[in-house]
Amino acid sequence: ATPAKTRKLSFKEQRELDALPELIAALENEQKEIAELLADGSLYAIDNARALKLATRSAQIDEALMTALERWEILGSPA
Repeated sequence: ATPAKTRKLSFKEQRELDALPELIAALENEQKEIAELLADGSLYAIDNARALKLATRSAQIDEALMTALERWEILGSPA
């Protein structure tokens, strides 16, 4: 059996791969802060518009995290 050959990443792909852990951490931190703000539900009573905006942003972060994690898997795996 021959060892799996690792695909050489382009400069742009390598930079993207290098930046992904920091991006993922930032998204996770933002999502944690939003979850803490929305956790007790009082924000909905005090400032419903802001609460809805934060809930929408949380959903956007979920999508961005999934995209970033998928991209990290693609770029980080041998081809």
